Amino acid sequence: MTDVAATLRRCLLLLAALGVVGTAAELALIRHWNGFIQLIPWFSLAVLAVAIVLVMARRQVRVARVLAVLVTVSAVFGIYEHVLANYEAGPLDFRYSARWATMSMSSKVWAAVSESVGPAPNFAPLILAWSALCLLFATIRFGTDGRPARAGDRWDGRRRDGDRSPLAGGRAERSGAGSV
Repeated sequence: MTDVAATLRRCLLLLAALGVVGTAAELALIRHWNGFIQLIPWFSLAVLAVAIVLVMARRQVRVARVLAVLVTVSAVFGIYEHVLANYEAGPLDFRYSARWATMSMSSKVWAAVSESVGPAPNFAPLILAWSALCLLFATIRFGTDGRPARAGDRWDGRRRDGDRSPLAGGRAERSGAGSV
């Protein structure tokens, strides 16, 4: 792996780690721990931290990728929950309380998505997805055993010329009678 690629990989892992620390600080400041649903981002942060450590230790890169995808799914769920909370707060909002019942469904949903109504920041959960994507991008061209792939390696670890790459356990053995 070139020095530039290694530096970019480390920078992406640093950005992912900063995202985890920053999100944890933000969640703590707003006391985001009332009930199970509000604990999901805390679990996601812990999972993402484990995934970052796995990649930094060059162990179980495939597991780290799966964990990052799960965190991204939890971020999408967080967006849904925030929009739903804003939608449910519509009748209580002073700007909409008189007309909420007469608004069309699309107008209500738009008010909830655009944060015209409700207290929840809809796209705050995307920081989890952003950190997970930084981790995923940091593992591009990494073998599943944590070693960087070499030029010419295919996705399955075989070299284009038929030899096995170091990722797949060294040179392919020749079989058959009379092999040398």
